[in-house]
Amino acid sequence: MKKKTPALAALALLSIASLLFAGAQARLKGKVTNDATMPYHLRFEKEGFVPMEVDKKVPVGEVGVVDAKLQSTTQAGAAAAAAAAPSPSDQAALLFNEGVDLLNAGNKAAAEVKFLEAVGKNPDLPQGWQALTSLAYEKKDWAKTLDYGQKAVELDPSLAQIYGVLASAAQQTGDKKAAAEWQAKFESANPDTPESLYNKGVDAYNKKKIKDAEALLQKAVDAKPDFALAHFWLGMVSFNLNKKAAAREHLEKYLSLDPNGSEAATAKEILPLVK
Repeated sequence: MKKKTPALAALALLSIASLLFAGAQARLKGKVTNDATMPYHLRFEKEGFVPMEVDKKVPVGEVGVVDAKLQSTTQAGAAAAAAAAPSPSDQAALLFNEGVDLLNAGNKAAAEVKFLEAVGKNPDLPQGWQALTSLAYEKKDWAKTLDYGQKAVELDPSLAQIYGVLASAAQQTGDKKAAAEWQAKFESANPDTPESLYNKGVDAYNKKKIKDAEALLQKAVDAKPDFALAHFWLGMVSFNLNKKAAAREHLEKYLSLDPNGSEAATAKEILPLVK
């Protein structure tokens, strides 16, 4: 059973400590003449300093030395304040959350400021870079979109939707090679998105794999019924397969969704042929 610290011994040593402790450091010496198996509980005090307590065993007949270094109350207060203050990563999280609230309230400009402050506090915050990527893309700032987006996916490759954003931004800058690379990463990470299915369907159509194209494009419009270009190409596939009713349906749907689209003229040329 653990022995309790004797109150008398502690009190006696406390009185010695108060006499010896003239500064921020003290060395307490004393010759133990009684039970050396019993730990002595020492307490060091001085006005303006935080008290220190320690247990000490000293073999019989030997001189025991205890070094005590006290921290001033000012130092202790500063340390406590520093410990209580949020870390940079915590500050970044708070700023990011404030940005999300502003974004949800429709204040995109103020949200962007908060997101920039967040990544300034913690550059390893992928969500902050992701939010900035989306805002830059909306403003058609392709350089910032690429810069922020690459930072986001470097920190968290699982942010797969950003690959598509980067592909689009690279395409806008005229960097076809980078656009193709980002698009490949997007499709690899998102094999079943309507966009990936559409791209695969168009690729199959260009390779004259018409039945494969039909299946892929049908999945694309099933997943995203308002996907205009997917309807156009499914109409073209149906036309090639002599499925006139399906061709008419999808070409008309394309024109209703995007009457001035890039393929509108072709759709209008084909429609009379599938009446």
